[in-house]
Amino acid sequence: MKGRSALPRLAFFIGLVVLAAAVSSPVWGRAMLKRVDYFDARRVEVVGSRWAAPDGVLRLAAIGNGRSVWDDYSDVERQLARHPLIEEARVHRSGFHALRIVIREVEPVALVAVPELRVVRADGAVLPIDPVGKALDLPVLMDGAELADDSTRLQEGPALDALEIFSTLKALDPGLAAVVSDFGLLNKHELMTVLELSQPAYQLALPGEIDESLLRRVRATLADLRARGIDAELVEARFAEIIVVRRRDS
Repeated sequence: MKGRSALPRLAFFIGLVVLAAAVSSPVWGRAMLKRVDYFDARRVEVVGSRWAAPDGVLRLAAIGNGRSVWDDYSDVERQLARHPLIEEARVHRSGFHALRIVIREVEPVALVAVPELRVVRADGAVLPIDPVGKALDLPVLMDGAELADDSTRLQEGPALDALEIFSTLKALDPGLAAVVSDFGLLNKHELMTVLELSQPAYQLALPGEIDESLLRRVRATLADLRARGIDAELVEARFAEIIVVRRRDS
C-alpha cells in the first residue's frame, strides 16, 4: 500500500521536474509546452487601460482559442501598438491558463477647437477620445488651430508651436503644467499661459526654450508671491536671469 500511495507523488514530482526543465530551456522546452493543451490560454485580461476600451483591446489582440500561454505574442504586441491610443503593449503569461495584456497609453496634452473640441497629444496628433464623455482635466490650446488634410493631426503653425513648448513644460514640471487653464503663443517664440494658482488667475509668460533652472526660478517666484499675498496679474520669465512681476491694478 505504501508503494502504491507513493506512485502519484512520484509522478507529480517527476512532472514538476520536467516542467522546470522545459521552462528553463529557451529553445526546445517552450516548443514542447506549447503543444500541451493544458497550457491553452483560457482567459485574457487587459491592464493599464484608461482611454482605450478593454473590449476593443481584446478584439484588436484577436487571441483565438487554442493559443498557448507559452506562445510568442510579439505579433499581437505590434498589432496593439498600431492603436491610436496605445503607445506600447506587452503580453505576459499569468499562471498556466491566462494571459495579461499590459498597455501603456499615449498621453493627452490639450484640448483644441478645430472647430469642434478635440483632444491632442504632444505631437499634435488628434486622439479618438470624447472630451465630453470623459473626465478630462486638460488646458485649452487658444491659438487658431487647423487640422491637416487627413484630419488626424494639427497643421504646422502657431498652434503646433505653442503645443510643443507647453509639452516641454509638462515634461519638466508636471505640477506647474497641471494648473494651466489655457495657453497660446505670446509671439513667434514665447508662450503665454494662464495659471489657476490664485483668484483671480494670473498669466505666466515663458520663453520658447524652457529648462529646469528657469522653472525652479519660476516656482520660487510664485511661492514668494503667495507667501507675501501679492496680487499679480502677469509673471514674465522671458528675460535672461530676470523674472518681472506686474501687480494687478487695485
